[in-house]
Amino acid sequence: MVTMKEIAARCGCSVATVSKALNHMRDIGPDTARRIRAMALEMGYAPNAAARTLKTNRSHVIGLLLFLRGESVWNHEFFGSIANGVQNAANAAGYDIAPINAADSALCGRFLEHCRSRGYDGIILMSAGLDNDDLRRLVNSEIPAVTIDYTFNHTAAVLSDNAQGMRDLTAYVLSRGHRRVAVIYGDDTTVTRNRLASFYATCRRFGVEVPDSWVHASLYRDPEDSARITRRLLEQPVLPTCIFYPDDQSCLGGMSAILERGLRIPQDISVVGYDGVRLSQLVRPRITTLKQDSERIGQCAGEMVVRAIEYPREFVPEHITLPGSVWPGETVADLTAENPISLASAQEPWQ
Repeated sequence: MVTMKEIAARCGCSVATVSKALNHMRDIGPDTARRIRAMALEMGYAPNAAARTLKTNRSHVIGLLLFLRGESVWNHEFFGSIANGVQNAANAAGYDIAPINAADSALCGRFLEHCRSRGYDGIILMSAGLDNDDLRRLVNSEIPAVTIDYTFNHTAAVLSDNAQGMRDLTAYVLSRGHRRVAVIYGDDTTVTRNRLASFYATCRRFGVEVPDSWVHASLYRDPEDSARITRRLLEQPVLPTCIFYPDDQSCLGGMSAILERGLRIPQDISVVGYDGVRLSQLVRPRITTLKQDSERIGQCAGEMVVRAIEYPREFVPEHITLPGSVWPGETVADLTAENPISLASAQEPWQ
């Protein structure tokens, strides 16, 4: 078993300094503390959790609260990647994470009480709109909180640049000559509203009008529902040349409905997804999508909540926005020969 004395010898410092770093005491420089914790992790040091809790009055556990219907975060590639980034940041600082599925009806109305009873030192809210009094009580409580993809007053947040991401993805499709575009969007959240606004603004900039009959609400990560809506779109007398989906899983559902009709992708109808999950590049044709930097999002959120826990008097809540990038894939046909585009001001960040 690795001891503090052995860690001290490797780091060239006293056992007392190692103890302060591993117990997250505040009278030690943050760089020194990080170096000692990294060494302890490398050497396989395993502290006595019960003794540490008694000594520091902390659980060294960060709650990761999210809404996922009927699935674990670790079984979901996109959110699992974010959670992995959170876990890496937390573990490096000597914390564990505890996923909490807020979709569990037993927790409704008592998120704050649940987190207090578990003694979580901090909380990260992921995939959770805060249009809920119970969640508002949680982020307004004494527990340090960071939100992902949602801004809430004074709370620190890590955001994917959904407006720019949708702008780039839409511009890519329109620059390839598409003029008849449909969009299937996800649950009514800030993320969805930002993406839709950006979609419409980009279409207007390219001189493209989108009829209301080609805009449909669906659910995120629900391929069955996106397939159902796609079938409705395919029944219309005039078909779109490209359909936007709220995420890559939903895009797969739409692709199956298109192929059922005997149509080809992208020769007959083009499709685009969102998120850039690994599966999107394993199917054929490879899905054109917007790759979000999911692990970096989680890493930033984990680092922020640790700072809020350990240095509360110094911590300044901030909003960090991380860009994504267009993955061209193979599911958007080039129609520029039919519909040439000329936009001198158009930027092409996907190239």
